[in-house]
Amino acid sequence: MALASGLFASCGSSGNTSGDAGLSTAALRDELFREGHHLYLVHSYDSADVVLRKALNIDSSSVDVLTDLGMLHYDMAMEDNEGAAQARNRNLRESSGYLSRLDALGTSDESVYERLCQISVTLGDDRGFLKYAKRSAERFPFERQYYNLGLAYFGVADYQNVVRTQKEAIDRFKQSAYLGGYYRQLGRAYMKIDRDQTAQRSLEAGLSAVDDRLAALKATHGATGDAVKRLTEDRTAILQLLRRLYQVYHFDDKLKSVERRLSEAGALP
Repeated sequence: MALASGLFASCGSSGNTSGDAGLSTAALRDELFREGHHLYLVHSYDSADVVLRKALNIDSSSVDVLTDLGMLHYDMAMEDNEGAAQARNRNLRESSGYLSRLDALGTSDESVYERLCQISVTLGDDRGFLKYAKRSAERFPFERQYYNLGLAYFGVADYQNVVRTQKEAIDRFKQSAYLGGYYRQLGRAYMKIDRDQTAQRSLEAGLSAVDDRLAALKATHGATGDAVKRLTEDRTAILQLLRRLYQVYHFDDKLKSVERRLSEAGALP
């Protein structure tokens, strides 16, 4: 904190100044930000918070300062012990407050929306998750954003929009590691609106698409990697949904095939 104290002690007047500070307001903000950022990087979170708040008092729309404060409080929340849920949630709400101000300023930082979505999910705020998942997909229309958007719509029981967004994602991202997730969410949404036959067709198409994608990946990269892991997990989830449908409608031959595949995947007792 020595730098901040020294800055506030240097008094005088010289054009564009804040109060009696000898430095211009912009220079003072920048000096405080640099000190606060350094403290943040070395995990002196409480001290960093104090210094960065002083910088924010000088410039309430500073993108750098708001970003550091938002990420700092997120990191503090994630480092809290399990028994400190109240402190964790307080830090998450503070983080969300700073990051939502960046959203209002029109941030172009994808990670801001990732954090806002994560915070909303952690706090059980389904509407908040949908708000920021939509904003993220609008500004960064990529594969993960579409997957999160499907999850967010499902969380508020807007199944028609789950169907709409996941169909669009399937058409746009045929090579995506999230392909199985798109089909899985599509099938689940159809089941929720009592369109089981359509759900079955969608899930069967998804199973075929995932099998093809896994075969292509394993042929070039082997049976490892994050994409293979995600697709394999979604493949198992699709098989489990199909098993449920085949049990309900007594499709015995298909049920045996699905249960065999689940057993091979180690997903049946």
